[in-house]
Amino acid sequence: MEFIRRNTDYGLRALIYLAREGTYNAVPVRNIAEEEDVSEDFLRKIFQALAEAKIVRSHRGSKGGFSIIKEPKDISVLEVMEALQGPIAINRCFLGKDSCPNFNKCQLQERLIIVQEGLKDFLAGISIASLLTAEAGTADLELRK
Repeated sequence: MEFIRRNTDYGLRALIYLAREGTYNAVPVRNIAEEEDVSEDFLRKIFQALAEAKIVRSHRGSKGGFSIIKEPKDISVLEVMEALQGPIAINRCFLGKDSCPNFNKCQLQERLIIVQEGLKDFLAGISIASLLTAEAGTADLELRK
């Protein structure tokens, strides 16, 4: 089972690329796809979902492409994951009472909710800006201690 899907991996890499550019001007998808070694068509679909989530903006025309709407420090990994993968749930029962017939009698539910909320908090605490530095992983983990 993969927790972070390929589209999320590519989306995060593309957002880091845009943040690294340090500009709010449009960057062509072609440039990002070449630099990150991903399919241009697949990356366009990812950017469409990120645009719907109001993380990036689409620019049309000969100088078109995509730009970040928010400050990189204000875009969390959780926000990107949910935009590209949907709600984060370690088990389908956490997507709502209607999704699990055992919702009211599950002995694991209380403990799994703690794990899920901790995971969501952790992912919400990692920003695109923090991923720009080589020390990001260490810095994010230090914040949790």
